[in-house]
Amino acid sequence: MDRPLSRFTAAGLEEFLKWIRAGANGSVPNELLDQAEFVERLPGATVVPNQPFADRYEFGMALVDLLSDQDQQAVSFDRGLWSWLAAVYFEQLCPADADGKRNLRKDYVYVLSESRIYYRHLVRTPWFLVKTHGDRCRFLLIGRSDDPAPLSRQSYLLDQLAARQFVITSPSMVGAAARLYSDPRTGQPTRGAGAKGSGSPRRLALIANQLSLTHDIHDMPVDRLMKILPEEFGSRWR
Repeated sequence: MDRPLSRFTAAGLEEFLKWIRAGANGSVPNELLDQAEFVERLPGATVVPNQPFADRYEFGMALVDLLSDQDQQAVSFDRGLWSWLAAVYFEQLCPADADGKRNLRKDYVYVLSESRIYYRHLVRTPWFLVKTHGDRCRFLLIGRSDDPAPLSRQSYLLDQLAARQFVITSPSMVGAAARLYSDPRTGQPTRGAGAKGSGSPRRLALIANQLSLTHDIHDMPVDRLMKILPEEFGSRWR
């Protein structure tokens, strides 16, 4: 069922959280998604399509298009909007198994919470990355081609980079991460993208923090940034 673009009211957010914390049994109630007590429509005539997505990059592109006529600054921080969209796409974000059980995660991946963990939200994050970086962020949003629930989780690589906002908002850092941790032939993350030691995404984020004290790395050419990275990001990763 297609729905007009809307946002949860305070009452809608409360009811959505209650439903999740009670086990998210069955489908999200239609009245929670539609009734005036729980939702309010956003300006315009945008309709949210009920469609499946192959991966989080495709999802992000669709969200950018869906919200293109909205005030981008306003929607970016709209807790009611992102939480309502999570409710609309809940069957893809947290599908039920054959017994009707869901593998529920923390509330904040479905209901937008405090700003320091915005990057954990399963709907806002792909929108933000595609809006900010376009196709350069694809490697952060795709996983295995046989993943039965591709919208339900995000990668370790993305978690490590997005935990520091100055890293994930930087075109230079995303470009460097693409060179280090994705296969240029397929665009898929490499095996090293899941590492935790020397040359890992976690180390890249930490080193970036240090480099930012002496360099303007936000828009630095990627070739130059690669040259000032420590040796641990050497031939093994490039």
